[in-house]
Amino acid sequence: MFVVIRQDVHSSRSRRHIPIKSGIFAVSRPEWANRRCLSNGYIQTVFFAFYFLTTKHLFSIILFSERTELKQTPIPNQPYTGDAMSAQKAQWVNAAPLESVPPGQARAVRLGRERSIALFNEGDKIYATDNQCPHMGYPLIRGVVRHGVLTCDWHGRSFDLQGGGCFNRECDDLQTFAVEVRGPDIWVEVPEPSYRRREEHLNLLWEGLLSCDRWTQSKAIALLLRGDVPQDDIVELVVRHLGRHIASSHEAEGGQDVVLLLSGLQVARRYEGEDRLIALTTAAGAAAGDAAERLDVVPLPDPVDWASIDRWVRAFSRDGQAGRIERCLFTAGHASYQENILPLLFDCATTPHFLGFADHIIWLDHLARVQEEFGWDRAGELVFNLGAKLVGRGRGEPERFRRDAIAFMGDMEPVLAQAQVGDLGVPYDEDGLAKALVSADLETAFGALTQQLEAGVSIDRLIDTCLLLAADRMARVPVNVEAGWPCLTREFNLAAALRTVRHYGGPAAAARGLVHAAWQFFDDRWLNIPYRPLSEPLATSATAEDPASIVEAIQTLNVQEVGPRVLAYGLAGHPGEPLIEAMGRAILWDDTAHQLLPTLGTVFAEWERFATSDHPARLQILVGLARFATDVRTNKDSGSAARAALRFAQGHTAVDIFED
Repeated sequence: MFVVIRQDVHSSRSRRHIPIKSGIFAVSRPEWANRRCLSNGYIQTVFFAFYFLTTKHLFSIILFSERTELKQTPIPNQPYTGDAMSAQKAQWVNAAPLESVPPGQARAVRLGRERSIALFNEGDKIYATDNQCPHMGYPLIRGVVRHGVLTCDWHGRSFDLQGGGCFNRECDDLQTFAVEVRGPDIWVEVPEPSYRRREEHLNLLWEGLLSCDRWTQSKAIALLLRGDVPQDDIVELVVRHLGRHIASSHEAEGGQDVVLLLSGLQVARRYEGEDRLIALTTAAGAAAGDAAERLDVVPLPDPVDWASIDRWVRAFSRDGQAGRIERCLFTAGHASYQENILPLLFDCATTPHFLGFADHIIWLDHLARVQEEFGWDRAGELVFNLGAKLVGRGRGEPERFRRDAIAFMGDMEPVLAQAQVGDLGVPYDEDGLAKALVSADLETAFGALTQQLEAGVSIDRLIDTCLLLAADRMARVPVNVEAGWPCLTREFNLAAALRTVRHYGGPAAAARGLVHAAWQFFDDRWLNIPYRPLSEPLATSATAEDPASIVEAIQTLNVQEVGPRVLAYGLAGHPGEPLIEAMGRAILWDDTAHQLLPTLGTVFAEWERFATSDHPARLQILVGLARFATDVRTNKDSGSAARAALRFAQGHTAVDIFED
């Protein structure tokens, strides 16, 4: 197994690193994370410190032999860009009269529409720097210069006035410019605007993830997007960090972080500008946290075949032994059995003893899609570790109703094991199944589902029924008391996740997943939402001709009116996509975005599936989202960080931003 560790030569932001070759003493670390240690270039774990002390002679030899070859180290698999300024063309500009910058004073001059440059007259010499503090954009002409060190007057970030190096963490180096005094004027060499700081800003994003600093994350992402760095490259770094964060610092609940990450990525692709930045920052924030070193997981010794791995994982899943499962999955990944891993995980997660753990299916759904998006090389650690934690989670003694449900599902196993994809042409009593699912009677619900499976009804139609039933319940739940949105959105997202279960696990796993959906409806019986036939046409007396009136109802917390307006909009034949985009934008700019993003992502995907359908209940997908977004809204603006970050990336100072 190839592993690399790098130790910084400096604790400042010089971006210089010494690669240590892999060997018998190598300690595992995600490849992208090798660019810096966790904090200011110092090792933070006892194990890593022990490694360093016991191999100090090896380290010294490598240090001596490679010091002369030190260069900026690019992120693996990315093109080398060299020094941030060396490749840029520059031109000399007459910035200001010399007399306008008296000794010991500073002055800001604006060059072009966005760039503000600070001129300092210190020690009979003129210095020129960017006027925007790299930390949070405060005007540096308001700072203090002592001993050649410029200190920002807002948060105290300090910089070498000559070279721009920053002495603090979570802050870029300050851009400086060559200066010449030509007669009575100050001339500054200004490079053409050309992005050459990809490495630094990816590293800044990583620091923001480690420190859970939302501003640093927003700033780094805004700078990367402004530099036209592909969104997938940004998210790749976040995925690698999340894999190590969950492996070292999180249990099975890390699945919710994966959901937010993928949802944020998918929603971000549908927007531009500040909307896109908010979605990406929310996704990155879900992955933030410690990412400590951990011992290598190594493959089991040969010979090991897939049949043995399959048998062991199922046994360890029943017994709640996640650590053993991770090594089995790691072995499978290194033995070219990758195609079998996700089907096995879905098969384990849908067994009877996981009834009541619907989140595990939802989290596995998103985990599988992360793997599809980024591949085993980049998402392998995340899939092996989190997948093992999900299917190897301890479940405790079930309470009475869940114990009965497990027994009923066991009795259904012969039917579930023989489930087929089914036939769309088979007669299907959808309303009868929907009524049984919300009957608050386990035997009735499970019996009706068994009957439909035995009749050969299409698995996809059964999944559609569960999804539309969940959407209908979201669209009609009373909101004058606790609406139970976590339960309702779990029903909705679980039904959507069953499509991924069927894709990987086949019809038998999907059939078991439908039983989990039936249990979820039963478990949410306390919501007391009356049954409504899904085939019943929808009607309303409200009017709504454009998305703006619906967004206005969301923003003013008019939860009683927003549903009828959405319904009127849909019944009038208006397209759903512009409405979802408008509602999504309102969602992103509210502090509740992290609660709504997963369901927003599901609505985007499911509406594409149902947009051309004539099913009478399909509009409830839109109504349910609108009511959810309105009822949980706090009426606070969460977009301020994103807006400020974009202005920062454009070169505006904090004062400029406040005055906008």
